[in-house]
Amino acid sequence: MSHTILYYTANLISDFFAENVRDHLRSFGLSIVSVSHKPIDFGENICIGEAEVSNYTVYRQILIGAQRAETKYVVCCEDDSLYVPEHFTVEPPEDTFVYNNNRWNLNTYFYYYRDRAGMCMCVAPRELMIEVLEKRFEKYPEPIERRKFKGFGEPGRYEAFLGLPPVKMETFKTADPTVTFNHRPSLGGKRRILKTDLIEQTIEPWGKAYDLWCKYYGDHK
Repeated sequence: MSHTILYYTANLISDFFAENVRDHLRSFGLSIVSVSHKPIDFGENICIGEAEVSNYTVYRQILIGAQRAETKYVVCCEDDSLYVPEHFTVEPPEDTFVYNNNRWNLNTYFYYYRDRAGMCMCVAPRELMIEVLEKRFEKYPEPIERRKFKGFGEPGRYEAFLGLPPVKMETFKTADPTVTFNHRPSLGGKRRILKTDLIEQTIEPWGKAYDLWCKYYGDHK
């Protein structure tokens, strides 16, 4: 087995939604390392305890998970995203972070698409993930103020803003799309729809937007 699911959560979402997503991830049969704010029964769990809900904490969780994993690659999986089997077969170069850009967002009654690399779609060599994030935390041992920086975001996109050496990144697209729920109890909150977003009521293999929302989220709000 060459890939580990690296799951991280701030435990903000409902137990119903969280467990549905975890069951989805279990179905891929891969090793799982989970890093959470509260103890959870999911793979090998590392609970960091009470912590600020922030991008800084998210990347600390990712580093902790990568350090515990034992496979060549880690696949970043968030508590509000659904994946397809092909996503877990990607093997990036040893010096490159790759991001699946075939990701649609689910907004209760419809899906929308925005071409953007997100950490929830990152596949990376484990040793590279550790190396790059350790450098970040060596330079920034305490949380940084977002107003002074563009952010503490995806490797390959944010090194220049953080004053760190450049990191290679590439994007890819699986044949079938992945899905991320657009909802309030998330780090970024519920994101607004842009005029440039593509809108669909149904996408395969997921089916109708509202049906998928109800199946995993449990209500229409």
